[in-house]
Amino acid sequence: MQLGLSYKRYQLAIPPAVWSEFFDQLTDENRGRLITLKLLDDHLGDFEVLRHTPLHAITYDRLDYGSDLVITVGRPQGIGEATYAHRVVCPQAVSIVTDEDGIVLSCTITNQDQAQSKIHFQS
Repeated sequence: MQLGLSYKRYQLAIPPAVWSEFFDQLTDENRGRLITLKLLDDHLGDFEVLRHTPLHAITYDRLDYGSDLVITVGRPQGIGEATYAHRVVCPQAVSIVTDEDGIVLSCTITNQDQAQSKIHFQS
């Protein structure tokens, strides 16, 4: 059976040396875009943290500033300041999945305990 799928996806690992600049650019290109955030953790279990909420910013504090990554979201329709922040302490790996046009579909941040925060960007 031919499904006729022509949709390609690419997974890319982002080197730690460029995380700060990468997340600045990702934020600039996607601020206000609706995201779903899931936490996958062997100890706490897997659960959805938030759904269909506008992205406000993703920031990374370099190792000399605490080495935390923070995902903040805004109010519905992207009005006003950030209303919720999800902190990833000591991230160890960052990867993204893009479509064939380079549009980011998801971003996965893995911390030192191997728990993953997965950001899915709505089309």
